[in-house]
Amino acid sequence: MRSRYIIFADDDADDLELITGFFKQFNRNINVLEFKDGKEVLKFLDDFALNATPLLVVLDINMPRLNGKETLAAIRQHPKYQYIPVVIYTTSNSETDESYCRKLGASWVSKSSTVEGVKQVAKVLAEFCELQNNHRQ
Repeated sequence: MRSRYIIFADDDADDLELITGFFKQFNRNINVLEFKDGKEVLKFLDDFALNATPLLVVLDINMPRLNGKETLAAIRQHPKYQYIPVVIYTTSNSETDESYCRKLGASWVSKSSTVEGVKQVAKVLAEFCELQNNHRQ
C-alpha cells in the first residue's frame, strides 16, 4: 500500500494551522494529519501505519505528554518506522536539543516569526514530500 500523507505534531494550534495550511496550498496530493503531541503520533502509527508509513513526520519539541525528542527516539527504535524522515520544527534554540535530534537522524528547522518564513518552510516540506512520493511509486 502506497502512503500519501504527512504527519504534523504541535500543541500550538496557531502554529499547526499556519504551517499545515501553507503545506496544503503547495501540495494538494498529500494528506495532512495533525496531532497535538507525540503520544497521539505513536498511537496512530501503531494503530494505522503498519502498511503505509508517512512520507514525513514533522515534530515540535515542546509538546505535552510526549515531547518531540521522546517521540523521535521512539520512532527511531521501531523497526518499521526507524527510516521515516523526521523534521524537528521548533522555537527551541538549545544546541543540546539540536545535537540530540540530529544524532537520531532528524533535520532541524527553527520556526519563523514571519508568515513568509513559515510559507517558505511549508514549500520546502511540500517539495520534499512530492519527491518522496515519486520515489515510492
